[in-house]
Amino acid sequence: MTPPADDRNRLAADLGAYLRQQRESGVEWFIDPGAADDSAAAAPVPAPGPAAAPPAPVKSAPAKAARPAAARPPAAPAAPAAPKDDPFPAVRDAFVQETLGLIARRREAEPAADIFNAPAAAPARLTPEQKRGALDELAREVAPCTQCKLARTRTQTVFGTGNPDAGVVFVGEAPGREEDERGEPFVGRAGQLLNDILKAIALRREDVYICNILKCRPPENRDPEADEVEACEPYLKRQLEIIDPSVICCLGRHAAHTLLRANATLGALREHAHFYGRVPVVVTYHPAALLRNPHWKRPAWDDVRKLRALYDALQAGR
Repeated sequence: MTPPADDRNRLAADLGAYLRQQRESGVEWFIDPGAADDSAAAAPVPAPGPAAAPPAPVKSAPAKAARPAAARPPAAPAAPAAPKDDPFPAVRDAFVQETLGLIARRREAEPAADIFNAPAAAPARLTPEQKRGALDELAREVAPCTQCKLARTRTQTVFGTGNPDAGVVFVGEAPGREEDERGEPFVGRAGQLLNDILKAIALRREDVYICNILKCRPPENRDPEADEVEACEPYLKRQLEIIDPSVICCLGRHAAHTLLRANATLGALREHAHFYGRVPVVVTYHPAALLRNPHWKRPAWDDVRKLRALYDALQAGR
């Protein structure tokens, strides 16, 4: 039964007072208006403190006199003090330390460059301008691709978007209807939610790079098929080689299974960082799955905070 107008007004006033109290204590909320359940769609977002921290540097090539400085994403906002019984800070810190330890051990295990045990020379890094040019050239190669049957049903290929010198790359599954029409990944409701998630960890689409396993939309947004992934993955591999990010975030099961060559459940893959070559990989839910299952937004929020903490630790150690 619909409550009387006075009861609804009183409830709205109480809710407004509660949100104002939360905002004054340093906690704000982001709410996905497209989610099926608004009450479950909210996830707490740390608000910046009174004094902004200096920006965290992005991954870039060694400085040269004639080279312009790369764009830098802002530092992660200072989170309000966590309750004493909140286990997440310890879980996040343990995740970061475990991953840094894995990175160190993998580097120690790398073979020497020659029989005299000389250290292997680091590959020459491209400048941001060179990366942009290489990605543009690859996009032109992808546009007329007919390597799989999806070429017959697509409107256009959906290559990728964002900072060519990004420290973080987000990899999804495949374009949807709106992406197929516009030629840009993550532009529908799932894309808006991804934008909100990025904002919550002090990043923007311009700071990161976003792409998909497949560059063409599967009919009716069905799951990618093995032959389609096999045909398209070389393009993704070249994208990642050009960008050379500090960390990759797999959005959803198909992206994780393709990059990691794993068949574990998404829940199991989320527990630890993995590696794509030398690059650490964090796994979380696809934004489209979060729209269908708002109760997954809380664990996804934990995942992206781990991602941001790992990225900051990697930048601090450069």
